[in-house]
Amino acid sequence: MAHESKSVPVVPPEIISEILARLPVKPLLRMRCVSKSWLSLISSPQFIKNHLKFSTKKQDFARDRLLFSNSYEYSLRVYACSLYSIMYQESPHIPDELDFLCKDSFVDYNVVGSCDGLFCISTGSHDLFLWNPSIRKLKELPFSGSNVHCSSYLAYGVGYNECQDDYKVVEVMGCSHSDYGFINEFRVYNLRTNSWEMILEYPSVIFCNDPAKFVNGRLHWIATRVTDKNDSWFVSSLNLMDKSYEKVALPDLDDGNFDWELGTLGGNLSVFCDCYKVRMDVWVMKAYGLVESWTKVASIPYFTAIEHSILPVFISHNDEILLQHGSSLLLYNSTHNTFKHPQVQIPHGYGIQFCLYIESLVSPHYVEEV
Repeated sequence: MAHESKSVPVVPPEIISEILARLPVKPLLRMRCVSKSWLSLISSPQFIKNHLKFSTKKQDFARDRLLFSNSYEYSLRVYACSLYSIMYQESPHIPDELDFLCKDSFVDYNVVGSCDGLFCISTGSHDLFLWNPSIRKLKELPFSGSNVHCSSYLAYGVGYNECQDDYKVVEVMGCSHSDYGFINEFRVYNLRTNSWEMILEYPSVIFCNDPAKFVNGRLHWIATRVTDKNDSWFVSSLNLMDKSYEKVALPDLDDGNFDWELGTLGGNLSVFCDCYKVRMDVWVMKAYGLVESWTKVASIPYFTAIEHSILPVFISHNDEILLQHGSSLLLYNSTHNTFKHPQVQIPHGYGIQFCLYIESLVSPHYVEEV
């Protein structure tokens, strides 16, 4: 009796692609060694976009990580920890140290922006790097052409132009001119062309040099006008598509003495209003561009154990807010008005920066070598 041959079922390529897009970055990097076809697929721009889209749509933030960097003897030390473990697991967490791949003991590195898993690192002068720690890819950007020695300040932002399918780094250099007064020179780095371009100058405005917040295709900075004797601050945005500037309306903040900072929570533009160690009001613009959509989602009270200013980093669907407290973390439950300390072993250092990011395959090199 003849034996019937059993054929191995063939999975269509589009199904394979859908399955792989649901995997984290680390196993995907290993699976590039399975075959040339899988290497080509995982390295393709379309797959990288699909993987990123699926990761950002997941509601359990399993691929979100908290990056914290500190300066130690003029070197950048970078660590990362799973956001899910910080929020929901009780055991102490030892973060993973990330290899920045570019360490100079005489350079003070700083994170000046991030988008889709890409970080922009500055040396405090004209040297800039794009870095994706998930895939361990680093790129030094070409010189922007700005004369940083004549500048009053430098501000940066990183974003994505969907129409051009291009990542951008924006450098704002504030400087005084004898003929034109105080102006800001905007230079934009385009990843596709690996080049910088100069765009319209923005006169008579001083920008806060904190990294810009990228929301709805726009970069946002806190700014004030040079001629404003009241020193009142507003939010200025730069549209990466048409390179236009706009003023973004703020919520109706309570009268009185307070400091405020700009942030993002859940992909929305946010304002953190610190009422001088009494409370921190957290505002979120739930529909971009609509002033009436500003919503106060929490009013976090200070208590005696809080020694430093707090700053929201993340808000969950059940209204738990992860806070930076100096060089440590706090978790605030707005429903029960309680605090707890996540057990994260944060290495000692100074100037600690916390940044939430999602693991991605996005490369700092536009044309990836396969």
